[in-house]
Amino acid sequence: MALPAVRVRIGFNQNVLELDDLIRGKLDFNQLAGTVVYTDVTSKTLSVSTSRGRARDLDAFTTGSATISLDNLDARFDPTNASGAYFGGIEPLMAVIIDATIDGGSNYKPIFSGFVNTWIVNYPNSADSTVTVTCADAFMKLANTQLNSQSVSSALTGAFISSILDNASVAFSPDRSIETGNSTMASQTITDNTLTALQNAEFSEQGAVFIAKDGVFTFKQRHSTYPSTISATFSDDGSDLPYNRMDQVLGNDFLYNNVRLKREGGSEQTASDSASQAKYLIRTYSNQNLYNNSDADVLSTANLILAKYAEVDPRFSDVEVDLDNLTTGQQGTVLDLECIDTVKVEITPVGTSAQVSR
Repeated sequence: MALPAVRVRIGFNQNVLELDDLIRGKLDFNQLAGTVVYTDVTSKTLSVSTSRGRARDLDAFTTGSATISLDNLDARFDPTNASGAYFGGIEPLMAVIIDATIDGGSNYKPIFSGFVNTWIVNYPNSADSTVTVTCADAFMKLANTQLNSQSVSSALTGAFISSILDNASVAFSPDRSIETGNSTMASQTITDNTLTALQNAEFSEQGAVFIAKDGVFTFKQRHSTYPSTISATFSDDGSDLPYNRMDQVLGNDFLYNNVRLKREGGSEQTASDSASQAKYLIRTYSNQNLYNNSDADVLSTANLILAKYAEVDPRFSDVEVDLDNLTTGQQGTVLDLECIDTVKVEITPVGTSAQVSR
């Protein structure tokens, strides 16, 4: 089966106005503005890699990244080439979209949406040149803004997060998908990095905050973070999506039997499992600066974490899939997967006849 066709587009020459954006939302600069015009550079693309997500539920989602390698034999991507097609328009924060099609170009599925971090012109020898483009998703913008004594009223987590994004010092894009939330955050006066504050609200809710594949800021409330519907099943018996290799890990890096949490202005709440401590020693998880409105809510979170991490369970850490071994429909299933989607992995371990699934 043919691989999905990947498309790469870059928004060169971005003399544009983006309302509510900290960088491109400024008025009175005596410059006309328009929409971002994307240039398809797929024919000059040598390779693409992306990375998004988090390693475990207790981690915050990392800033999504992408690396693009471009053929620069004609110097078109050299920012110092005055004759180049994009001269004067190559700069940091250019918008980048990576997507793929499995139906010949009728429909494209998003893979990554973000902005240029670095633009490196490589000259491996006197007859060759490539450009390496490193990109980051919109978390990069949030990580480079600061909240200074911002007052945020008590609200459910979704409204609390929206209030942070609406702050004048953040001025984040209106491209958002924000659920209501199940926990109430207390009134706060926040002086902190914007992304750090948002991820604190994420943990306080036990929800999920990430930039989706299409570039939309996404908040999923607590009971949405574990969808009951399995989005994809990877199996070694030919019944579902085939995979090349899989790793199973059993270790203590996912073991916590002494959970200590505290909200701003509250008392520390603890949850512990003596049986687990007797077997594995005391493994402490601590977070002392939560935004929750009540100690009872914090205690509930502590008990939730303890229930998930007091015992050691094997987990599948990596699954490697070759898309060219999949049918078109299976390729679409893999490309449609998004952060926090639930997948099932099945394997019949070597030397056994019983299939294991998680």
